Amino acid sequence: MSSEVLARGPMLRTVFLKTVRDQRRALLWWALGLAGVALMYAAVYPSVRDNAATLNKYLESFPEAFRRAFVGESGDFTSPGGYLNTELFGFFAPLLLLLYTIGAGARAIAGEEERQTLDILLATPVSRRRVAVDKFVAMLIGAFALAAVLWTSAAVLGPPFELTPGLLKLAAAVTSCYLLSVAFGAIAFAIGCATGRRGLAAGVSAGAGAAAYLFNALAPSWPAIEWLKYLSPFYYYRAGEPLLHGLDPVHALVLLGVTVVAFAAAVWSFERRDLAA
Repeated sequence: MSSEVLARGPMLRTVFLKTVRDQRRALLWWALGLAGVALMYAAVYPSVRDNAATLNKYLESFPEAFRRAFVGESGDFTSPGGYLNTELFGFFAPLLLLLYTIGAGARAIAGEEERQTLDILLATPVSRRRVAVDKFVAMLIGAFALAAVLWTSAAVLGPPFELTPGLLKLAAAVTSCYLLSVAFGAIAFAIGCATGRRGLAAGVSAGAGAAAYLFNALAPSWPAIEWLKYLSPFYYYRAGEPLLHGLDPVHALVLLGVTVVAFAAAVWSFERRDLAA
């Protein structure tokens, strides 16, 4: 084995492990936030269950498009699965995971470049591709850890309040949420690799996420533009209602495809960009 390979092996591990280590405190706070949100919704559920008839009658007064956007295709709000599908997985869970992955993706390469530490990293015997891969995998693992916290929190904190969704379907919902978040994280990562600007990467990705959410929620209200919902990653996250029906493999593959394409674009642009410019 050559001396170059021996030198490279420890450095490869260092890039990945250092990235994970640098985000450990942030991950702890994100995990506490997710657990707190899960606890909040679990604690509110008994009042929703006890007033099911009133709430269902109130929801029936909503316009169909708004009710579908708020509650989902099933119209189920007061059952344990329907409640979590609407309240936790309808907004807050994807929002928190998206904020994490977009931030992590934007700063993975662009943050190093803005701190002027990227040149030092690339001066070591580590290829640009390897740096990009290690940084991206660290983001994936961080998001996976938060997804695991979300599943555990909902599974453990729900039963004391009689909020008892099926654990496998809960895992399906968390998996779909994870795939949505890493898709937008990959987009932020790609923009950061292509431009070296963390703020631009985070801003464009967050704006794209907000636009995708609105397209999916509002497009069905106008038949002429209803087809736009199929361009939104939120459609493939939300339409199958995985907490009620399980994970849709086609929808999961679409979200995974967005991640793969964005990551490939990130590596391609990072390897070819003139960092001295």
